[in-house]
Amino acid sequence: MALKIRSIKDFNAGLMFIGIGSVFAFGASQYPMGTAVRMGPAYFPTFLGWGTIALGLFVLIQSFVSEDKPPTPTAWRALILVLGAVCAFGALINTGGLIAATLAVVIISALGGHEFTWKAAITSAIILSIAMWAIFLKGLGLPFQLFPWS
Repeated sequence: MALKIRSIKDFNAGLMFIGIGSVFAFGASQYPMGTAVRMGPAYFPTFLGWGTIALGLFVLIQSFVSEDKPPTPTAWRALILVLGAVCAFGALINTGGLIAATLAVVIISALGGHEFTWKAAITSAIILSIAMWAIFLKGLGLPFQLFPWS
């Protein structure tokens, strides 16, 4: 009985994961491994590589079992707005402060959603800004500028 690839996307993704994992796992072999208590420079890349290889094997085997679904069109608007939101956060974090950057990233990325409402976006932005203030400034004591004038 011959194996038949039922999902070419899963098959290719599995091969890609195995290839990338192999580069990390075998590329890190020239560095000292260390121990779990005192990790060496090869410790994390080796385990990450072998984990990626295991994921690739799982996806590769699944490609012989599950049927392929037709691809969906790319949501360009959502993709561009989410990437733009991340860029806006990076641009605003030093100049506009943590609150402005958080408000911008939440509202711009929410614009890319299918169920966007201004009320939900602004409410989420305010709640997340308060959480960012509490976690990063008060809890962790990180030296973020809260507002441009602070």
